[in-house]
Amino acid sequence: MKTKVIIALTILALSSVCTKAQESNNKNHIWSFEGKKKTHTIGTYVSLSGTYSPLKGDNAYWLGGRIGFVFDKKWTIGIGGNLLNYDKKLDQLVTDGKYHLEAGYTGMFIEHLVPLKDWCKISISWLSGIGTTTYRYDKEYAESRTWYEEIIDTERFAVNELGVELQLRVYKNWWLGAQANYRLTSPIELEGEDDFFLRDYSAGISVKWGVF
Repeated sequence: MKTKVIIALTILALSSVCTKAQESNNKNHIWSFEGKKKTHTIGTYVSLSGTYSPLKGDNAYWLGGRIGFVFDKKWTIGIGGNLLNYDKKLDQLVTDGKYHLEAGYTGMFIEHLVPLKDWCKISISWLSGIGTTTYRYDKEYAESRTWYEEIIDTERFAVNELGVELQLRVYKNWWLGAQANYRLTSPIELEGEDDFFLRDYSAGISVKWGVF
């Protein structure tokens, strides 16, 4: 899936930022510059998350990742995305096998950080991007098909995700978070599904490494 490739390449491409941050002697930023009235700082972080979200009356999970640049310890701009883990075999649309539902999305996000203590922050974020959802034959039924016959149906969609997170410093630059999000999507005309079947809440935890 192209979305998986985009997320992986983004993380690899910006991993050098984390290396630079590790070498920094300043605990709160990796770059700074003088403004007219004060010194501005730029930090960074990389995070992974796992969240639960109901889907069609079943349990589903999303694996997420984000890379952000933090300005003056309060505002973050970055790239993020999520991949669906929905391990249920389906057969309603075909008579010659079983298939799975795949979905993922990536986009830009903006986040406002509210420091409560040096070891505790609350964040409010908004991610906006594009995603893809697909019905794909399971491996045992796809082996005898050409690559384009493996897909039963696929659709693209726009997504906006609003989230709030409580972040706690657990060790040096490592943070643990508890988050809740609500995902809005454009109508998804995937065969056999409601147009807004991916629109729902999600809740879970995150692990973050950062200098911000």
